[in-house]
Amino acid sequence: AVSKSASGLSGGDANKMRQSVDAGRSLSGKVLSKTLAKALAIAEVNACMGRIVAAPTAGSCGIIPAVLLTLKEENDLAEERVVMSLFTAAGLGMVIAKKASISGAEGGCQAECGSAAAMAAAAAVELMGGTPQMSAHACAMALKSVLGLVCDPVAGLVEVPCVKRNASGAANALIAAEMALAGIESTIPVDEVIGAMKAIGDAMPKSLKETAEGGLADTPTAKKIARDILR
Repeated sequence: AVSKSASGLSGGDANKMRQSVDAGRSLSGKVLSKTLAKALAIAEVNACMGRIVAAPTAGSCGIIPAVLLTLKEENDLAEERVVMSLFTAAGLGMVIAKKASISGAEGGCQAECGSAAAMAAAAAVELMGGTPQMSAHACAMALKSVLGLVCDPVAGLVEVPCVKRNASGAANALIAAEMALAGIESTIPVDEVIGAMKAIGDAMPKSLKETAEGGLADTPTAKKIARDILR
């Protein structure tokens, strides 16, 4: 049986994604589809109060492991290489946390799923044998793709749209890593992209920073969900 979260909003989507991959119905290839399944699964475990690694946050916990574990499995890579790639992710994550934020309450979802995607992109480049410069460009390209992304959790729960944003964040990371490994560079340096993310987060109204007062959380359907959960 598929586990559901206490609210009933999460659970089962990762299984659907995996079944689609296993049935040969992948639209975008096995690497991406398997990454999506893992990202959804890990985020669903978080929503069900399971044990996860908050890297960099609980709300974005599916992105980094989904990307790295899928690349490891599909390319039959040694675990030591994954560990080294995690150092790359951690290093860039520390820079983002110091120069900007990894908190949705401070900077919106760009600071959570955006930071996770940026870290995962850089780590993926390291894992696949890219240079430190390529990792930096991957980080920049992933982060600038989600600048302005707001944090608008329905009913204040880390489920909708958070679980599916883990999937899109993982896809974003793979796209950025793919481009960087091909030699494509970010026109804006990564430090400046991080600075722009901070400025955007500072300019965001509090209604779009984890308060569930704006964005998707303010839609009629979301309000009905919130009322039903609080009954």
